[in-house]
Amino acid sequence: MVRHPLIDSVVGSAIVVESSAPVVWLTESLASLLRRAAGAGRTVVLRTGQEAALTPALRHALGTHAAAWAVTGPDGALRDGRTGVPAAGIEDFVEQGPELLGSASPDHRPADRSVRQISVDLTLRHHDERSVDVGGAIEALCHAVGACPDRWGTAEPLTLPWDRWVVTQYAKQESPGISTSYAVGDGFSATMTAHLVDGVVVETVSAVLTVPDEGADPELASRLLDAVQRVAAEVEPVFGVVMERHGEADHLMRAVAHGEPAPLAVVVGPEASRFLDRAQPWPPARTSTSPFHGQSGEGIVVRLEDGWPALESFLDRIDEERFLHLVGGAPLDPAHDEGTLDGHVVHGGQGSHGAP
Repeated sequence: MVRHPLIDSVVGSAIVVESSAPVVWLTESLASLLRRAAGAGRTVVLRTGQEAALTPALRHALGTHAAAWAVTGPDGALRDGRTGVPAAGIEDFVEQGPELLGSASPDHRPADRSVRQISVDLTLRHHDERSVDVGGAIEALCHAVGACPDRWGTAEPLTLPWDRWVVTQYAKQESPGISTSYAVGDGFSATMTAHLVDGVVVETVSAVLTVPDEGADPELASRLLDAVQRVAAEVEPVFGVVMERHGEADHLMRAVAHGEPAPLAVVVGPEASRFLDRAQPWPPARTSTSPFHGQSGEGIVVRLEDGWPALESFLDRIDEERFLHLVGGAPLDPAHDEGTLDGHVVHGGQGSHGAP
């Protein structure tokens, strides 16, 4: 049994944490409960009202620890805050999984306000001959759209001034265990993890950047993908996904629907490119490719012409088992949370740093 002051009730193997706050943060106390519950094989269910919002750090932590977000409507009915699917009770989040699949409740309404965003998810491996610089990929990318971090931390509120050297030192201090840190700025939010796999530092970066509405800057998509290609040459990625999406201007995650994201590109680093099946006609249908040159060889950026069909066409060419071994099982969280790579699922929104 997990004992913790935040626990409000226990339903079977579910641990229920209730919050009436308008914005729920990933505090040190909540982070410790999520870790302990996951270690004990229990599911944390965060229950809030339907007007509550979660920060991006909390959203990431819920996904990492297989925890759920249950929203209670005015009539007392429960639904999944991320997918909007109705729940008969707390037990559903244990028996069916922390994110419920199916048709959304009518109460899971479309968002009143929505802005265009780009999410970039990268997995990187830092070998001995490369300097470990956690956060370097974020800085290299954010300048392309003018949205950069200004503060960071490991729990909220995030109050430390952004300094990638300090972020890197924190990751080294936590090694060989997993370090997780969060960064935010105006129109920017990101999660960074690092851990040691077979003597190699594996880093994941998941960033969301607010960008001008489509048509306001016709060259943005091309400029951003060019920036991703330059970043790839600098940071030696293993794999990455770039998606266009819509979300809240303050990056908070609310229990509303923003529609389905659209994949724009896939980044395949030099080490992962050898796991691609090129025996069939190359590039895959609905895609175009351009190379980048890193320290360990040539990688490719695969630009997707029509979203999900193009991405699925590309994924058919990956040796999945060997690829997952290469990245050490490190997740690409938003790419998974916003629509799994093996069969995408529409979710409600994206988390953020706008907590007061």
